[in-house]
Amino acid sequence: MQMNTSILAALALAGTLTMGAATAAPLLQNDAQQRFQEAYQAFQQAQENSETPRLELQKLAFASYMRGREYFGADHINTANLAMNYLFLLGANQRVGEQSRALAALVVRAYQREYEPTAIELLDPLLLALETMPEYNEEQLANYEMAFANVFSALKEKNPAVVLDVKTAMAEELLRLGQSRPALWNSLYNDSVKLHGDEHLLTAKTAFYAAMEDVGQDKMMSAIDKLEQVVAIPANDRAAVLQLQLAANYRLVTFYAKEKMTEGADKALARIGQMNNELNGTVVEQAVYRVNPQYPAEMARQGKEGYVLLNYEIATSGRVENITIVEATNGEFGEKAVEALSQWLFVPAYENGQPVRLTDQRVQLD
Repeated sequence: MQMNTSILAALALAGTLTMGAATAAPLLQNDAQQRFQEAYQAFQQAQENSETPRLELQKLAFASYMRGREYFGADHINTANLAMNYLFLLGANQRVGEQSRALAALVVRAYQREYEPTAIELLDPLLLALETMPEYNEEQLANYEMAFANVFSALKEKNPAVVLDVKTAMAEELLRLGQSRPALWNSLYNDSVKLHGDEHLLTAKTAFYAAMEDVGQDKMMSAIDKLEQVVAIPANDRAAVLQLQLAANYRLVTFYAKEKMTEGADKALARIGQMNNELNGTVVEQAVYRVNPQYPAEMARQGKEGYVLLNYEIATSGRVENITIVEATNGEFGEKAVEALSQWLFVPAYENGQPVRLTDQRVQLD
């Protein structure tokens, strides 16, 4: 999301500098201003050239920020805009780190001095501040969440779509920082259904993450219901929806298997097999759900190690059949291994567009 916070929207130097006519001429000739103008002009020219490498743009943006800091001062809104220019050019992984976090915090402070606490202009800097945080910081995160809340409360009636988009991006960053927000994700899902309907990409995304939060709260059936809604959305060749649906089906297999709901697990497996075939058409031997064998208590007490080598087949449904023990260091452990492997679930394999049985498969369980 881009607000009108970018310095590329003319930077408005004449409008933001407060200098009288008598002092303007000498200032135009000072070294700091000239160095800034040269650096910023070089950045603008490079940005207008579509062949300029991104790394070069990053260097020029940082140089114009440093020159702007010398000229305007560290706390000036123009300096904050120059810093945002640089941060927006960084990739998602590059953006996370202490240097970027400190720079984004500076931007937030400048914008909070410049604008009212409820101004929409605060959203980009606040979101950028979250994106740059390398790890959870309770005090800083609480301050940012409060600042977000002030803007959201002022915008929710006038710009509900903007609030929903930014709230969702904020929630994703909170997840990256290890912060669970079940109520937030469920409210985002409900709001997206009301605003966009059941088939919108944002509805699919918020439903998926709300389901993951439900699992964390031991609300497995609620999670399954939401994931089934995700896979039921018409994809219409939307790559982002297909990606969410594939992820939802993988989780549905696991959740249904844990709940001993065979029919649901089989349907989700079939969907994964079909999607995999449509995406790459290759044979896949991938276990979606595994159960570890229970090691015999007596062997564990005696500190004895053991293994079992098993031969098996994968049916077109993805379920394991015809298990035989090839080698086993202990008969009891062999039985436990067979019992565990019989519960494994695999992505159904396809050849020439049709599901196929895979024979002579082997696995060693220790």
